[in-house]
Amino acid sequence: MSRADARAGQRTTGRVPLSSGALGLAAVFAAGFWVGVVVAFHWIRSDLEPCCAFVSNYARGDLDWLMQAAFVVFGFGWMAVGIALHRALRGLRGAHLVLATLLVAGVGFVGSGVFRADDVGRVGAPSTENMMHTLAGILAFGGLIVFGIAAWFALRREPTLRPLALPHLALGLVTLVLLVTFTVWAETTGDGFGWWQRLLVMVVLPGWQAWLGMRLVKATAPPASS
Repeated sequence: MSRADARAGQRTTGRVPLSSGALGLAAVFAAGFWVGVVVAFHWIRSDLEPCCAFVSNYARGDLDWLMQAAFVVFGFGWMAVGIALHRALRGLRGAHLVLATLLVAGVGFVGSGVFRADDVGRVGAPSTENMMHTLAGILAFGGLIVFGIAAWFALRREPTLRPLALPHLALGLVTLVLLVTFTVWAETTGDGFGWWQRLLVMVVLPGWQAWLGMRLVKATAPPASS
């Protein structure tokens, strides 16, 4: 047996630390806050048609600070999940990569809130702030796609969380497909790309975060008896 296999075999208790459950619960609330704010902005910014505007466009105009706050909270939610999983998978191969990918994704969402996209209909070259927003978005979506693959690899080694391995691979691939779909759609067809983006950012991603957070809460080990 190799040294790596021996280390992997050390985690056979199937116990998840209490701190992971608490962080998982924080992620659930972060996902709920994100969805609630985005849904509300379909009325707050009724001038932007969901079919033809990015969610990022809500960070301009009325109550723009609230949309920015939602990006930041959602990003911290992914960071909380990353720390929770890292603690639950401590000692297993792939745990550090899981943490790194979710920290990158979290920073990406935070950056997407700090740096805003340009207004719809802006004429001329994109602003520097818009380019920073785009870069942050690449980090956010790219981090989650890689996380799906990394989590599939790492979760297979943790008895309590093993059933989550294959769904994470599937969610990573779904994220990739929807990202490519709404990006290409926006550049080619035009109208309608917004629905694909909303499927990703209002259903798949917050659902993923909340589901994983709840599974971490349920898998939390009970307090050790004295």
